[in-house]
Amino acid sequence: MSQERIEAFKAMVAAQPEQEMVWYGLANEYVKLERWDEAADALGQVVKLNADFTAAYQMLGAALLNQGRREEARRAWTDGIEVANRTGAWKARQHMEGLLADSEATAAAGGEFCE
Repeated sequence: MSQERIEAFKAMVAAQPEQEMVWYGLANEYVKLERWDEAADALGQVVKLNADFTAAYQMLGAALLNQGRREEARRAWTDGIEVANRTGAWKARQHMEGLLADSEATAAAGGEFCE
């Protein structure tokens, strides 16, 4: 089912490449299938199109972390926290602060972090 949805979202992206919600929908489908690289690419498009889309930073960090790209994940969450502070998205900020703190604590302990 998700592959069918991916194809549908790809068609929508081709028709409406400037719509961040279409890219976000595509990213969600990639996440469901744990296709982290493609999810990160789609989420990168979301934040390029709408730099205030806090949920995209949150999910981008998770996709990057699942690829083992810890520092890039931290950067995504840090950027997302800055956006959340600017836009007043306090709940998203709290969640990303928690993810960032967990990833830092795990790195300090030398362990693996799984969201």
